[in-house]
Amino acid sequence: MSAELTPSGGTRESRQVEGKAFARRFCNLLCELQLQPGIYRRIERIIQDFGMDKPLLRAVYLSRSVDPSYFAEEAYGATAADRPQLQALVIEGRNLYEFLAFAQGFRSHVTSISTIVNIEETWLEPEPSQPFVFRACLYHSFPAATILYAPDGDLQEYATQFLDSMKSVRGF
Repeated sequence: MSAELTPSGGTRESRQVEGKAFARRFCNLLCELQLQPGIYRRIERIIQDFGMDKPLLRAVYLSRSVDPSYFAEEAYGATAADRPQLQALVIEGRNLYEFLAFAQGFRSHVTSISTIVNIEETWLEPEPSQPFVFRACLYHSFPAATILYAPDGDLQEYATQFLDSMKSVRGF
């Protein structure tokens, strides 16, 4: 499985997860990135602190597939796009948290859900023999976008479930 929406099933109102469970799952997947010990411990501490500070989360999306546009800037290092990555999106209260771990580091971002002004969902068949790719852009009222990238079926299901939760919380 390349991603998960935690927890699965239930109604929109009952999809909640403990912050500690999210932190544990993220840190377990973080091992796959084979980071240097210093940055690994720093990321682990940030995520564990987040899990302790936010005991109940509305929805969580974890993915090993990250949209390549995130690494278009050279600031992330030459190998960031080619090495394993980990993206987490978390809805807590009226905020959207994004955590992005990659070869040379970590990026976190938090914004109010009220800044999301548009959600664009694209289903694309790259070639007739290739499976569909799902890409969702959450456009904000400032010049930024949060992107979910799902190149396979299971991941697409988790992404659309997370977006359903997002739309419900945002009022779309």
